[in-house]
Amino acid sequence: MNPRADFNAWAAQQDAPRLTDWLREISEPDWSSTVNHPLFDALAEGRLSGADFAAYMAQDYGFVDPFTALIGFAIGRAPCMADRVVLGQFMGMLTSDENSTFQRTFEAFGVPASTPEAPAWLPETRAFQALLRETGDRGGYAEILAVLVVTEWVYLEWALRVTRAGDLHPLMGEWIDLHDNPAFQEFVAWLRRRLDEEAEALDDAAFARMAECFRETVAKERAFHDAVVPR
Repeated sequence: MNPRADFNAWAAQQDAPRLTDWLREISEPDWSSTVNHPLFDALAEGRLSGADFAAYMAQDYGFVDPFTALIGFAIGRAPCMADRVVLGQFMGMLTSDENSTFQRTFEAFGVPASTPEAPAWLPETRAFQALLRETGDRGGYAEILAVLVVTEWVYLEWALRVTRAGDLHPLMGEWIDLHDNPAFQEFVAWLRRRLDEEAEALDDAAFARMAECFRETVAKERAFHDAVVPR
């Protein structure tokens, strides 16, 4: 198996080939299953109870710490100041606006203060946390970008896809808004462009690791959302 050769063969059949489009294609059906997950429809349509929303957010909050650390590794391994500026600005949003949404959600829905800090993590949450930490510890810049592209692009696509109810709880609407706004769209476009560019210089072994990292992250996203959907 040679992912670089597979990509080149695929690209030869495309009018405007992009690495990130190919990565998305080879991550099916997990990609589409995550973007079209019923959890997001229930959330947007107001069919998700406050308790279920809070439980989902408590599990999702488990990614904030290792994800922030991952961005820190990305900043450290970035090849230029221009990349560090963009990544640093995103970290600022994550630790301010997004973190505020989590905290106000926990307060509004009566989640005890200790729960988001030391909850009973689902196995799927722990597996995703481990992936984030391992990528930060051992991954190169392209591998870190692959994880970031997945986590942010998937969320952008589901947020753009859903149709929200008019009477949706403000905090649920806020969660959607965080992933459906011009600044976030611009950031996802930047991540995709930089991964497309960085992959060009990878040798075959590094390219294979990057592609596998992308696919594994998509699989982890699907497994996590399958686990947190209300039964």
